[in-house]
Amino acid sequence: MADEHFTKGHLATLVVTSLIGVGFGAGWWFSAAPSVPGAATALVVAGVVVTLALVGWLVRIGRLGAGLPAGGGRERSPFGRRYGLAVLVMVVAIMAGARVLTGVFALPQAVPAWVLLVVGLHFVPFVGIFGSRRFLLLAVLLCAVAGLAAVLGGAAGLDWAWWAVPGFGGALVLWGTTAAALVDTAGVIGRRASAA
Repeated sequence: MADEHFTKGHLATLVVTSLIGVGFGAGWWFSAAPSVPGAATALVVAGVVVTLALVGWLVRIGRLGAGLPAGGGRERSPFGRRYGLAVLVMVVAIMAGARVLTGVFALPQAVPAWVLLVVGLHFVPFVGIFGSRRFLLLAVLLCAVAGLAAVLGGAAGLDWAWWAVPGFGGALVLWGTTAAALVDTAGVIGRRASAA
């Protein structure tokens, strides 16, 4: 998006989506920490530090954007029917797939990889909903991490990979794409302030 079109409405959308990314990244990280028993406490502390740092950065970006022009009222919000449908389909697919993996195939250990795959796929329609190709990259990366977990956990027989790869990998992808969005937004806000 061109700098001159970036408004407080866009910033609000960025704040919401970034908080979702940071929060779910933390959830993935903390779910994986017990998979490394000797380092679980250190991993939890590291996850808390990263989460707080990203939230602090997000608050700073929000404050820097206070001078942005208004725009993008509620009627222009991307969090409408299509967004809700994408989330609903994701939740149903997660629950159905988890039941099949657990009840039919007796593979409960594969559920985290399944969840990450479905979460990744649910970002594909967000490209059109939010008008950002960054969601396509997020989808591809999350699905790749889920695939890696399946290869390492299933084909290679590395049991630790079923939790550790989706957990740490999912967190790093979510946090990394959030950080990239914050860097881009800081640049837009900085350029607008310099031009004013």
